[in-house]
Amino acid sequence: MGIRSLGYVVIETRDLEAWRRYGTEVLGLAEAPSDEPGTLKLRLDNRPFRFLIKSGEAERLTAAGWEFASKAAYEAGLAALREAGITVTAASAAEAASRSVYELARCTDPVGNGLELYWGRFEDFQRFISPVGVKGFVTGDMGLGHVVLPAPAPYFDAVQDFYSKLLGFGLSDEQSFNFPGGPPEGLRVHFFHAENPRHHSIAFCEIPAESGLFHLMLEVHDVDDVGRCMDRAERHEVKTTASLGRHTNDGMLSVYLATPSGFEIEYGCEGWQFDWSKFVPTRSLAPDFWGHRYNRG
Repeated sequence: MGIRSLGYVVIETRDLEAWRRYGTEVLGLAEAPSDEPGTLKLRLDNRPFRFLIKSGEAERLTAAGWEFASKAAYEAGLAALREAGITVTAASAAEAASRSVYELARCTDPVGNGLELYWGRFEDFQRFISPVGVKGFVTGDMGLGHVVLPAPAPYFDAVQDFYSKLLGFGLSDEQSFNFPGGPPEGLRVHFFHAENPRHHSIAFCEIPAESGLFHLMLEVHDVDDVGRCMDRAERHEVKTTASLGRHTNDGMLSVYLATPSGFEIEYGCEGWQFDWSKFVPTRSLAPDFWGHRYNRG
């Protein structure tokens, strides 16, 4: 058994207040209690938090938190990593408690992307109430959403092997994107699913990212909440980095918004769900049915 879902993200920022405004007033997340100085926790469902944002000297993703379904799966996953020569550091009980989990360990992938691996959940049984009226987010056992991480060309294959062979992610889709000045065959972007029906919980792009993350996807229940987020972003002068559109591989109807840390949030709805026992990986020759006109300059 491998990873069940993306549980949370840990972000470092120079401007905690900018993230507080962005998270609550634009994305519609709720601020959660935190007894750690210089930290901000944001929730979007019945978990105590899904975003852990820490004050620091950089703007970057520190780690993605990946959930195993059981203690046995967690121990098997850590054993597989260690057997492959990966340095895995067990966190203290206090550190695990700060993440609202039973046990926690840390490692990095071949390109240096940080992982926090855990099993078990703490629940506070507090109802999520969005400060701007978002109906809710699509999470549950499918997790927070998905992340798209950098895997520059020299490490691309090694990164894929790390996540698929050691952590059990399955290939969902392969794409190539052509950019001015890029290689004629395009830059590879490959998408992998965890043990849940979401099309992908992680993807890798064949170029570096200064922030350690290209984008994080949040899924709401309907297009009205996407549209209302677009309105809030405009009111708060948040840059739209890709217009409304629908992806080919997962059917997501979404918009992309800049964050205070330089990466993007994909805010979408209507993502397709899959039965992996009946699925054959695809190679999508076009990224979108329509829309998603990019404005990243």
